[in-house]
Amino acid sequence: MATDLISIVLPIYNGEKYMRESIDSIIMQSYQNWELIIVNDCSTDNTAEIANEYVKKDKRIKYYKNEKNMRLPRTLNRGFSLSKGDYLTWTSDDNLFKQGAFEKMVSALKNNNADFVYASYETIDENGKYIDYVKTNKNGKYEIIGHNVVGACFMYTRRVYETIGEYDYNYTLVEDYDYWLRIFAKFNVTNIEEVLYSYRFHSAALTSTERADKINSVCEEVILKNRPSFGRLNALQKYYLYSGLHECRQLMLEDKDKYKSKYKIYSTYYLLFYRVPNKIKKILKK
Repeated sequence: MATDLISIVLPIYNGEKYMRESIDSIIMQSYQNWELIIVNDCSTDNTAEIANEYVKKDKRIKYYKNEKNMRLPRTLNRGFSLSKGDYLTWTSDDNLFKQGAFEKMVSALKNNNADFVYASYETIDENGKYIDYVKTNKNGKYEIIGHNVVGACFMYTRRVYETIGEYDYNYTLVEDYDYWLRIFAKFNVTNIEEVLYSYRFHSAALTSTERADKINSVCEEVILKNRPSFGRLNALQKYYLYSGLHECRQLMLEDKDKYKSKYKIYSTYYLLFYRVPNKIKKILKK
């Protein structure tokens, strides 16, 4: 029985240290109808040699090299332009899919008539040792307006790609969050609470080497740009919107936080009409 094709894009720059683990986690999936598109962004280490080694062993793996360093968004766009899959995702050279991740995400998309799915993931250190986990929940459709709830494990249909288009290279560092916002505003999304991915924290990771104020400045811009796509917001969405904008300003170390007053107003709403009632419900269940 034929199964739908999954395209996985692996953008990589000097990823020789962990890339074997990342690729092996794809090869070991129970869902076997996939193509892996490795795009080398002008690495200076042994990335090319390792990639070509896998290409020779597995015809599902394709390898391309950029003529010049293009950075992440443009490299992702090149990879997806070469893809043929019915379902799409991308990963990093230092991260790992858990066994069964592809099968469970495809099932979630089909069973929920959804075009985008995101799953819980764990964080690991340089040696692969467990640190913590980040769990998804159904509030994500509200939280997304001000916070990147998607994280590191996700999959979407080709229809999403054909509608939303490319990742925006103007938002390097938060290009993924911008893309998720564009998806959530137009498509049905679903989540998986099970941990299906391992996200590695280490000193060489991109997010570890960029200044927090720069990241949050771009994040604020992305939130404001996508806000109109969600139309009229309810009070819960407004809480997440202003809490996200307020957090951006705090992490940017800005003296003037123009979102502070609205954040306080909607924080009060959230406390009185959401957080407290939910705590009461939990107590009554016990």
